[in-house]
Amino acid sequence: MATDRPREPVLLDPKGPVITAIACTVGAVLFLGAAGAFVYVTVHTVADFDRSDGVWAWGRAGLALAAAIVAYGGLSTILFARAERRATLQLAAHGVDGTALVLAVASAPASNDDHDQLRLLVRVNGPGFEPFEHSGEVLRYLFSRATPGTILPARVNATTRAFTLEPPPTPAATEAGNV
Repeated sequence: MATDRPREPVLLDPKGPVITAIACTVGAVLFLGAAGAFVYVTVHTVADFDRSDGVWAWGRAGLALAAAIVAYGGLSTILFARAERRATLQLAAHGVDGTALVLAVASAPASNDDHDQLRLLVRVNGPGFEPFEHSGEVLRYLFSRATPGTILPARVNATTRAFTLEPPPTPAATEAGNV
């Protein structure tokens, strides 16, 4: 008998339309260029197969395989960028405001862009969904003031359990509100 398990929570890095357009453009250039190279090399390999020795045929087959891998990378870039944008729009439209209690903070490896990161263990709760815990990596320069016990604003899609976290407020902004 199948049980109805809730989806795993996902810490979403919201993507705007410009970033999505850039990612899709890069993906399309990679896909179209590499797919064209794949077709060209494959057609010439098959057409010249009986006139050339086997070494050139294997070399062209290797080039065709490399072009196919790059084309696959371009296509997956497009699909991933669109999925992230779709999740961002769904969160904006159907998300509910909640809170995230920081339970633990630890260092994490640097991101792909060489930004220092922290691993936060948070308990997210709010109206319309069951509270859940999630451990995810966030940028250190945004969340460096987060300590165990800090309450962060969160936005949660109750259906998909995708959520975003807002960094803790700066001390100057908190003091300005008290003056």
